Amino acid sequence: LLLLQYLLDSRSMKLSRTTLPVLVLLSLAFVPQQTHGQFFNAVRNLFSPVQNLFRPIMRGVNQLFGGARFQDNGTKSPQATGRDELFPSDCGRDPDKGTGKLCFPDGILCQERVTRGGVQRFGGHNYWFSWQDNDPSVRNAKWDWFNARNYCRKRCMDLVSFETQQEYDWVKGFINGNVPYFWTSGRLCDFDGCDRPDFFPKNINGWFWSANQARLSPTNSSSAFHDWSFTGGFRPPRRQPDNREQLQQGGDSESCLAVLNNFYGDNIKWHDVACHHEKPIICEDVEGHLAFARQTFPNIRIP
Repeated sequence: LLLLQYLLDSRSMKLSRTTLPVLVLLSLAFVPQQTHGQFFNAVRNLFSPVQNLFRPIMRGVNQLFGGARFQDNGTKSPQATGRDELFPSDCGRDPDKGTGKLCFPDGILCQERVTRGGVQRFGGHNYWFSWQDNDPSVRNAKWDWFNARNYCRKRCMDLVSFETQQEYDWVKGFINGNVPYFWTSGRLCDFDGCDRPDFFPKNINGWFWSANQARLSPTNSSSAFHDWSFTGGFRPPRRQPDNREQLQQGGDSESCLAVLNNFYGDNIKWHDVACHHEKPIICEDVEGHLAFARQTFPNIRIP
């Protein structure tokens, strides 16, 4: 089941509409139906590295429907190399195509994640703040949203998700004047498979935490936890999310969630941002990634 989760967990493969239903059936054949909190199981197959196990199946599917042969250019299998790259070369985003593959955890990097500078603990989880790292090249680095996820995933982590006010308030304690913004795992469900009626309108009901597939509260809720800003760069100003870059500038959709530090005189607040922008990051332990790595690399002690 842990391996299947990795076979069905990426956000970048562009699949034809003919292959999509078959992939959904494949995922549902192996993944048990969950409650509302696990709503994303049905489309999880859109998002992850597909190993050799599924390659013969997918070749048959594509040939059956007359499509092109499916190719996976991501990580071929879980590895424990300890290769520590800011932008992983064996998986990640292709800047020319805007697509890519999510990374498997690296057993050694998962083991070493707790010993580096910038690691803090809260609620039994490790959090890594990139701007606190001991290495200046890392401390000053910025990632686009997709490569940021892969940098975290290599370490059995993912971009930070804020499920509670307490967790969010704790993280804000590490945000100072030298940190203008950072990425979270928040993502707008605006790709194939996101056409369920309860996702609409997308700017209100279409947001989820990609690290755990949990849905965010409606963006217009006056009682549920969220911290969307009341303003932004739109002219005249609108509440977040405002999709300003696409609607007002003709650019990309603002489909990723960043925390901005008083960028618009609004204190520390959530903003929708186009995913290609580069920012510092916070990585957070993901129990599923850790369990997968411990099972895959039994000879490596992963705390």
